Amino acid sequence: MRLPKEQAASFISARGQRNRTQIRFSLLKIFFYFSALIGNLITFFTSGIFGDMLKSRTVYTTVILSVALLYLFFAPILRNPNQIYFAPGGDGLKAYYGALYHLKYDSDAFRMNGMNYPYGENIFFTDNQPMVVNTIKFISNHFFDISGYTVAIINLLMLFSFLLAAVFLCLIFTELGTSWWFATLAAVGITFLSPQIGRLGGHLALSYAVWLPLMIWLLIRFDRNKSFLFSALIGFVTFLAAGMHMYFFALFGFLFLFYWGRVLFTRQIPVKDYRWILHVFIQMILPFLVIQLLVNLTDPVTDRTTHPWGFFTYRANPATVLLPLHKPYANFLSSVKAFQNFDWEAYAFIGMVALIGMIWGLFRMYKRIRNKQKWYMITDRPLINALFWASVASLLVSFSFPFNLGLKFLLDYMGPIQQLRVLSRFAWLFYYMLNIVVFYGLFLIFSKSKWMKILTASAFVFLFFDAWLNVKLYNDRMVNRIPELEDRQNLSPENEWIKKIDVSDFQAILPLPYFHIGSENVWLDPKCDVAKQSYIVSLKTGLPSMAVMLSRTSISQTYKSLELVSNPVAPYRILEEFPSQKPLLLLVDNCSELSDNEKRLISLSEKIWEGPKFNLHRLPLKPLRNLALEGQKQFEQEMEFIHAGQLDSVGCIVYESFDKIIYKEPLYGKGAVWSAARFWRSLFDNNLTGVKAGDKCELLFWVHNFEKDLMGRTVFEFTQKNGDQVVNYQLGQFQHFFCSFSGDWMRIRIPFEVRSENEKISLSIRNKELKRYPVVVDELIVRRKSGF
Repeated sequence: MRLPKEQAASFISARGQRNRTQIRFSLLKIFFYFSALIGNLITFFTSGIFGDMLKSRTVYTTVILSVALLYLFFAPILRNPNQIYFAPGGDGLKAYYGALYHLKYDSDAFRMNGMNYPYGENIFFTDNQPMVVNTIKFISNHFFDISGYTVAIINLLMLFSFLLAAVFLCLIFTELGTSWWFATLAAVGITFLSPQIGRLGGHLALSYAVWLPLMIWLLIRFDRNKSFLFSALIGFVTFLAAGMHMYFFALFGFLFLFYWGRVLFTRQIPVKDYRWILHVFIQMILPFLVIQLLVNLTDPVTDRTTHPWGFFTYRANPATVLLPLHKPYANFLSSVKAFQNFDWEAYAFIGMVALIGMIWGLFRMYKRIRNKQKWYMITDRPLINALFWASVASLLVSFSFPFNLGLKFLLDYMGPIQQLRVLSRFAWLFYYMLNIVVFYGLFLIFSKSKWMKILTASAFVFLFFDAWLNVKLYNDRMVNRIPELEDRQNLSPENEWIKKIDVSDFQAILPLPYFHIGSENVWLDPKCDVAKQSYIVSLKTGLPSMAVMLSRTSISQTYKSLELVSNPVAPYRILEEFPSQKPLLLLVDNCSELSDNEKRLISLSEKIWEGPKFNLHRLPLKPLRNLALEGQKQFEQEMEFIHAGQLDSVGCIVYESFDKIIYKEPLYGKGAVWSAARFWRSLFDNNLTGVKAGDKCELLFWVHNFEKDLMGRTVFEFTQKNGDQVVNYQLGQFQHFFCSFSGDWMRIRIPFEVRSENEKISLSIRNKELKRYPVVVDELIVRRKSGF
């Protein structure tokens, strides 16, 4: 008997709900069983192979307490890990999308083709956790398919990494001779206060808290027995961590530098005994070379930026590391102007216990200096001292020291280090090492008196209070669901569109408003909810997106993509690189932030579905080619009028050809103006005639070699004056004001409204980052707002 359509849908929905409930409980049981298994394995290996260095209950109690807190804080996630996304948008949701698309649709393990169509991207530049995702892909392709549980696997692994971090912190404290209960409490508290908790809602690959405690413990163990087998283990961990994110490799670098500096300085291995070079090669250099080899062999792109933006922006501050900003017990700090407006990346609070311990340590250090004692011996463990000072060096770098002392030029000699633009993350190593040192010191004084016991107990209470505040700041934000993706049978009204289109009719998705983040030369943020909707449509259809939210994207590929949403004055280059002549699927978000150029693309298309959140349109390639040819024709006609002196015909008020300054490759005529980028160069400074207040005008000029790295970050200063009074001032970058492309030239457009008659306007440009590289400008015009 056939069920009516409504009953059939209800039956399917109920059955699906039962299946999802069973899956949820299965995944939850797997998490708990896996945690117990790991506890047993760690206990076995650390006590059985490396010596009887701890009792089983130390690891067991750490695992039990960590699992209990994970469930307390993240129960909704643990109960339903495959339907919850830690981030509702931004980098976090992009990371989920990239992983899911790569698993489902990509055939190459090292290419992610879900974005940047038609080029795709190397997986190491996608923040998609390649080590995790490709392992899932390998298991699914060769053994049994687990790709349907990708979200759950990623979520549980990220949470599980905090359990492992607690275990290895516990092992570190055990190495230092603390009691089992002390090691457990300190390790778990430090873990849940970690600044990496904050990365669970955004930069997912950076949230794996296990790497730093693991490497610290491995170096402690290696220091006992400097075997090449242990070096191989350290090298393997370095490779895995670097494969997840290169920031971990950089943080390891501080540990290696100070560790091996101590080994050689104390002559544990003589400098002439070249075994130490082999150890360093295995532990650090070889993993780096393997990662670079994998990237170079699988990446054809040669024009990625060498100077990502933010090196002096995303840095830590002593206040964001040492002070309890935004904590309920220190609200008064928020009223201090100097402690306001820090970027969220800057925060890596060490905790009140560590802060008080650090102050006491500084006092003791001062006394040792006065007594001419070894001030740098902060503990009775020389190795811990060396690793602590490694973390201090890392902390200083997080403050952008020494580059913020007028030594920016050093960056030119730092090679790949420049790629690590978010310096604040280097404070994480200091967080772990300072807390290890402080709580080790507490253990040493714990048994000295009743008051010391009270002090230690109070310290643990405050540690867990700070940890609770830290987790509560983020855990509620991490429970995000996407009903459209949960509806795998496409029965909901939001997914009705999938039945209205034939996916095979299209080659790619062009989301509008368009967004492009990754080249570090142009930064177009997603507007409205277009990024999320484009991810959903892409995952449902398998169609790649022309939008970009990646890292270090090819500069030439970037500008070819941007031509489609610019004012065309030449054929679109990217159309010739499409592998198909099929139409594009326009995904138009239902918002009011579309540009005029984007609206024009929509006018060329045919609407095929209209929904509450977005509309879908069919855009054939032929209208795009015709639009570009028409734009080219109109632009050439306009320039003919201007060159003939008929400025009024095109509404032109000012024209400057710069032909008096000879340049070998001008856009038109004989010359163009140019100067070394690091100096301010005035392009125009004169009064406007024939205009009146309220006229809408625009200043346009062309820039040569726009695909040169950093050219898009050239700064301009535009000023309008009425007499000596400044009535309008704009400070902007080329990347936000481009409007057209032709050959090696990019046109910049600065719109403005005339404020008074006989108004004086001035324009200057500068790019300190390009230094002596010439910035070349040609064909400057000021006109009333119209035409090309």
